[in-house]
Amino acid sequence: MLKRRRLVLAAAGALAAPSLGATTPWPDRPVVLVVPSIAGGSLDTLVRLLADPLRAILGQPVVVENRGGAGGAIGADYVAKSPPEANRFLASAVHHAILPAIARLPYDSAQDLTGITDISASPNALIVPSAHPARSVAELVAWARANPGAPYATGGQGTLHHLTGVLFASAAGLELSPVHYRGSAPAIPDLIAGRVAFMFETLPSAAQQIRAGAVRALAVTGPARAPNFPELPTMTEAGFPQIRVETWYGLHAPRGVAPAVAERLRAAVAEALAAEPVRRGWEFNGVSGGGRPVAEFQAFWLAELAAWGERARAAGLTAG
Repeated sequence: MLKRRRLVLAAAGALAAPSLGATTPWPDRPVVLVVPSIAGGSLDTLVRLLADPLRAILGQPVVVENRGGAGGAIGADYVAKSPPEANRFLASAVHHAILPAIARLPYDSAQDLTGITDISASPNALIVPSAHPARSVAELVAWARANPGAPYATGGQGTLHHLTGVLFASAAGLELSPVHYRGSAPAIPDLIAGRVAFMFETLPSAAQQIRAGAVRALAVTGPARAPNFPELPTMTEAGFPQIRVETWYGLHAPRGVAPAVAERLRAAVAEALAAEPVRRGWEFNGVSGGGRPVAEFQAFWLAELAAWGERARAAGLTAG
């Protein structure tokens, strides 16, 4: 009888063990932020700036893992198919809202990725090599008309660089040829060398090259002039109100992430964004914002999927 009672108590203890583990504060192991591009691009730059304070706030290592390719789809697919408990999160961008409209993906963007929070937002800059003859948007349009099929760089098919170039070609009546790279980092050297004619690049990635004089910025794509480059007109001011887009960055989790985990990570991001080194880094790179509530960012994510789907269809782009 005594032996049977011990067995019953042991079984009860085994059943109770998972509930004790469930109360363990998150995270209890390293957190992985998957950047879906090679190192050196704007998203990679911002995530690495954010990772340092996150390590201190979360009390665990925060690992930045680069998985580039397919316009960000490879990294997104890796996270989408990860178990929620793996602590892998996608460092996402507006590109991921565009991809479903123009490419067949191995994951369902709306169902398999859950928005956590935004990190920041930035306008893009229309940049040309420093040796390019164009010194304004109008001069670039005139040059492109005289050079049909002119190549422009993108960070990959389906990225904002690509779609903005398509919209620009349509609005200006130009014949342009996109050259797709595995992210911004390998595209910039070719732009500087003059192998491609121009690029719509994010300010965090382009700022250093603009300041160094390696490339020339002609305009920005946001609704207002950029605080760190106030001399640059907007594309609207340059005569192209159709080109009014911003690059946003955020964090996504696999479907099924625990609400408590999502909120803990969102709160940690908001705290990290308030840290002085991050605020200085954001200002230097010309980005702002971040840390919005989980539900608000998830609603924004779904709205972006719908909006970019409509824009892609209007531009004649469809999933192949």
